[in-house]
Amino acid sequence: MNTDNKQLPIKREDYESMLQHAIAVIEHARLEIAKHINGNIASAYWEIGKMLHERKVESGHGDGVVRQLSVDLKERYPKMGLSPRNLWYMKRFYLRYCGSDVKVQRSVALLPWSHNVYLLGKNLDDSATLYYAQETIEKGWNRDLLLNAIKLNMYESQLATKVDNNFSRTLPMEQARYANEVFSSSYNLGFLGVTNPILELALEDMGKPIGVADYQLIVPKKELEEVLTNEIKKFGEEKGGK
Repeated sequence: MNTDNKQLPIKREDYESMLQHAIAVIEHARLEIAKHINGNIASAYWEIGKMLHERKVESGHGDGVVRQLSVDLKERYPKMGLSPRNLWYMKRFYLRYCGSDVKVQRSVALLPWSHNVYLLGKNLDDSATLYYAQETIEKGWNRDLLLNAIKLNMYESQLATKVDNNFSRTLPMEQARYANEVFSSSYNLGFLGVTNPILELALEDMGKPIGVADYQLIVPKKELEEVLTNEIKKFGEEKGGK
């Protein structure tokens, strides 16, 4: 902690309490803003996907229409991720959830778009989707953690065992990493009209959050060792690159 070599006029533990309280307030505000951003983006993408569906734009004869739509939209919104591929994902997003329970719709709407694109490719049912969406929001999973959770079949295993994590020990708030990912997403910055970086992902000394405490109850030892080795290697590469 940097105090500019000056003596604090209050006890250090009192100052630490104040600091942690301020961090918690800021992180809570950032999380709520992140949810608001995701909700608005999801609504926009939902409506575009709905339009493509209602106008009967299908793959094949509709490819030219989507490509032209992408060109015209990117001219006006160059940083918003409006590629033809993404426009097709918007249609898939609408079709996947238009018949789902409102609880599922609201949950996926709070996820970063990259999370939703990944979930769309997994063809999960509503129950599994709801579980992973809620866990992502509550525990602050970035995309890599979501990917690992699905690979480890955590939804299928969650009734048999409780998977713990170290988020509360490594982050000011469990959702801090999630909020950082939302704010740093090129899709989100483009949606907001932001072209320059506005945040440093400043959690370098917090430790990388991982949820592996009970993985040995879920997967074979060999697979567990492989997951942990990959996580440690990746973390080392991230630290070395900074």
